[in-house]
Amino acid sequence: MEFALLLLVGLLCAAALFTWGIVRDARSPSRATIGWALARKLPVDPAALNIEFTESTWAANQPAWVLRGGSPSSDITTIIIHGWRRSRIDSLRRIHPWLSRSSSLWLLDLAGHGDAPPGPTTLGVRDVDDLVRLARTLLAQGHATGAPPTRLLFIGHSLGASIAARAAARLDPASLAGLVAFAPYESLAEPLESRLRSQALPAVPFARLAELWLHALCGREASVTRALAVLHANQVPLLIVASGQDTVVSRPHVEKVAEAAQVTLVIDELSTHDELGSSCDAKATTPCARALHAFLEKIATTSTVVQSDATTRIEQ
Repeated sequence: MEFALLLLVGLLCAAALFTWGIVRDARSPSRATIGWALARKLPVDPAALNIEFTESTWAANQPAWVLRGGSPSSDITTIIIHGWRRSRIDSLRRIHPWLSRSSSLWLLDLAGHGDAPPGPTTLGVRDVDDLVRLARTLLAQGHATGAPPTRLLFIGHSLGASIAARAAARLDPASLAGLVAFAPYESLAEPLESRLRSQALPAVPFARLAELWLHALCGREASVTRALAVLHANQVPLLIVASGQDTVVSRPHVEKVAEAAQVTLVIDELSTHDELGSSCDAKATTPCARALHAFLEKIATTSTVVQSDATTRIEQ
């Protein structure tokens, strides 16, 4: 009996340690900085691509690049948000074709990522509030200078896609050019489970336990499905893309989110999770490329104007 009790206590301690390891890894991911880029032969900043840019900061003194867009007369300012364990360096792979359609692009480092100050990430909870504040600041700057009203285009990948959707749903739809979400997910359980399975580690019930632990530490995320539904109802142009080869955010999961939000989903059959959005070519003939071309045409000609009394937004 005593041996059985000791064994049970040992198993519970091992389970708790394993779950804490998942939580710690989620909150303190490895950082994609210059060394990460050099090891993968990726450009380390916009200058490596011959793009004019300035350094800036946002949120809690987190770095950002502000790129000069290829269309100075455009009313579109694009904001690109990277995924978990990535950075603004990785976002450089996702500047096309948005660069040619924007007057400027902001590439951000999320908290706990890239060259952001030391400290853990909140996995999107605090980042949504910070992104909303940045968006409102950019919109206010346009009004202050007397320039034509700015429209914001959000481009997000994985964690960044979920953050972008939640933030966009809290803004005035008339200020949005659109949202492009590559592999968005509804809750942390999806990427946590997928990453554990990809490493041949037990996912059940540890992913769910880790998610609950992370909610206790960071707070609970707003619903991505609800955010997408709000944007769709307010006629904001949306492009939601899932990968046919994704081992982090599964195609069925994104399909479920899109179906619940009543948003059309496009499948990129050729890209893996990390590659999604890194080779957007509107001139190709794949279904994904055709959807991209249609989206670009829509944001070039659409300025969403919704009466305030008929506008649905998520306020937090």
